[in-house]
Amino acid sequence: MIKPAWKPRPFITAALTACLFGPSGHVGLEGGLLDTHPIAPAAASPPPPPRKPVLTPDELRRFRPNEAGDVPILEYHEIGGSEGYMSRSRENFQDDLDRLYAEGYRPISLADYLSNRIDLPAGLSPVVLTFDDARGSQFRYHRDGSIDPDCAVGILLAFHETHPDFALKATFFLLPQCPFDDSRTGAKKVRALAKMGFEIGNHTLHHRWLNRLSDAGVVKEIAGGAALLHKMVPQATVDTLAFPGGFRPRNSRLIAAGQYRGFHYLNRGGFLAFGEPAVSPVAKNQDRLHIRRIVATEGDCGLDYWLRRLRSGKTPRYVSDGDPLTITVPRKYAARVDSAFLNGAVLVVY
Repeated sequence: MIKPAWKPRPFITAALTACLFGPSGHVGLEGGLLDTHPIAPAAASPPPPPRKPVLTPDELRRFRPNEAGDVPILEYHEIGGSEGYMSRSRENFQDDLDRLYAEGYRPISLADYLSNRIDLPAGLSPVVLTFDDARGSQFRYHRDGSIDPDCAVGILLAFHETHPDFALKATFFLLPQCPFDDSRTGAKKVRALAKMGFEIGNHTLHHRWLNRLSDAGVVKEIAGGAALLHKMVPQATVDTLAFPGGFRPRNSRLIAAGQYRGFHYLNRGGFLAFGEPAVSPVAKNQDRLHIRRIVATEGDCGLDYWLRRLRSGKTPRYVSDGDPLTITVPRKYAARVDSAFLNGAVLVVY
């Protein structure tokens, strides 16, 4: 893992905290929030019906599906301004979307990935867009209440309008205290994201590196972040966690579940940073609580590097068979599949 060359942002001041959660400055941790707002496990969605039977031999030759291939999960931070280590210029972010579309990638949600319910037309490949830290450049309003077209959300909305088959799906791993650097409408923005269909993920309470904390500190960070997000958007399912700085806790058991002051959290996925494409959701030897992502940046092992490897076949690429209830793989990749992760889907080997 590449060691980050940056430090977490400092703790949000009590004044900013008060703007969202009252004058006490305790952000609910001492005031009883964690005793009264537990998040229940997400209800399992019924599987979608198959759209069509197994592909014909001609279709197999045409689409060459491989649902044992890898899935790029892209990690963004700052959007706009100059290109940098943790910053993607607006122009390059737009170019990323254009390139992904042209190369046959379409967005899926993390829920789709974790449930092995990737529903894309045959021949297309999934990509997951994630945004960390709830930075101001990711979501801005104009004074008239309209969304700034130059922020990440505005760019995604415009791209979806011109490319309707590029679904409006992404996950925002949020720091819950004054999200998007907005003391006035930050909570409103979180609710707006959920209403638009984006996923809300947990990035902890204070963005502290979890490998430096005690078990009690880790649980407080994870539970506190999830609790405040749930307070803002009670209907949202908050069951994914991105580790600040990419550093997971020393006690990995605390990632999946824990409780703090009566508040229970459950995580289906834990997400690293500075890595490589994620393995297929049906791949053997995977750890759903340590899933890799690609930082969308220039240079060695950045976005261009991995997209070229996936295009050339040096890294196997997930290619859909068009049916979320069948997992179709070439024979040489069949040994990669673990039936325990099929989740009711049928394995097809050709």
